[in-house]
Amino acid sequence: MSLEKELHPADYADQLERLSAEDSVDFLKDLSSADLAQVLSELEWDVLSDQLELLDDDSIEGVLVIAPLRQAVALVDLLAEERREILLQRLPTRLASNIRSRLQYPQETAGRLMSDRYICLKDFHTVQETLDRLRGRAFQEEYEDVSYLYVTDEKERLVGVVSLRDLLFRRPERKISEIMNPEVRFVQDTDDQEEIGRMFHHYHFLGLPVLNAERQLMGLVRANDAMEVLQEEATEDMQLMVGLSGEERSWTPWLRSVKKRLPWLFINLLTAVAAASVVGLFEGIISKWTALAVFLPIIAGQGGNAGAQTLTIVIRDLALGELSPGDGKKVFFKEFFLGCFHGLCIGIVVGIAGYLWQNNAMIGVVAGVAMWLNLIAASLAGVLIPYGLKWFNIDPALASGIILTTVTDVAGFFFFLGLASVGLYSMGLM
Repeated sequence: MSLEKELHPADYADQLERLSAEDSVDFLKDLSSADLAQVLSELEWDVLSDQLELLDDDSIEGVLVIAPLRQAVALVDLLAEERREILLQRLPTRLASNIRSRLQYPQETAGRLMSDRYICLKDFHTVQETLDRLRGRAFQEEYEDVSYLYVTDEKERLVGVVSLRDLLFRRPERKISEIMNPEVRFVQDTDDQEEIGRMFHHYHFLGLPVLNAERQLMGLVRANDAMEVLQEEATEDMQLMVGLSGEERSWTPWLRSVKKRLPWLFINLLTAVAAASVVGLFEGIISKWTALAVFLPIIAGQGGNAGAQTLTIVIRDLALGELSPGDGKKVFFKEFFLGCFHGLCIGIVVGIAGYLWQNNAMIGVVAGVAMWLNLIAASLAGVLIPYGLKWFNIDPALASGIILTTVTDVAGFFFFLGLASVGLYSMGLM
């Protein structure tokens, strides 16, 4: 496969992900350091990890020297520890020191997410001094956003923010401390990046400064980076709900996909055995009333669908922080009501269908009531499963779909076959 030379880095990365690591690395080696840095920034993490293993140290060093600090830290973090140290020793002392300090932060925190490309002003400078500095060589580096300029004191502590508009239209002799806004929203360098993403989503910030424990300005989280985090977390939650790793993509090598998926399939097999064992308990009932077998997948499947609706809404709201600790009870009772109402509507339809099909009122009543009870159980499970996992400090999206399916299958089979047993007993057939 040949790649076009005039491609956007994102398109280039998409095409490379369709190749094997050995084939694609040959294309990467032909790129300049600047182009290589852009393409690597667009690759999925698992593909990027494979590429870094095959790229030589000179190529990686060239990228680290010119890449934004955040990208350089992410690349170094993917390297084996021994190779990481070798590369850091080859880098300029200041850059290596900055990368080491960023690596001290846990992954998925503001310290890893923040950018070092921001403009910082001093509160004791005048407007004219500041404008001269902005025009001077000290600020010739490219900056992604200069709408807001952050102000620090002599100890590098954040004390305010100034808009570029205010800076341009204030009298030259005024101090920055006199024109700045001292009320600044900020995040701590140890804050979780998902929580930060929720803040950007809720308040529509353009950027938030990152402070350490001493209130010193460490970096800036930008809106596009925060939104990217939310997208990644949403993708991860979607995959975790069905037992995937949260990191798999369509072009992930098949062997790696097997390792990620197969354990959860075995877990799902165990849950299916649990549901089948419930059916086995009522084997005698089914043999006497064979029409019951037709309704088993209907009742279990409908319960799974109803539970999935609730589960999706609850996990989404938990992920976005739209549910506070006191909201659980309200959600529980709301879903209980919906389960009752939906179960009643669907149960009536199923009951009438069962009666017309078998010309037997008993099977209609049994199917209808079982459907009603299972939809209630499914709706409640859709609330209790994610809240229960969260209570145990487990990601609410972690295989919730598998747990829900088990609950709805077991409950549906038990309700239906248990009621059928009562029906047969009342008719004197047992």
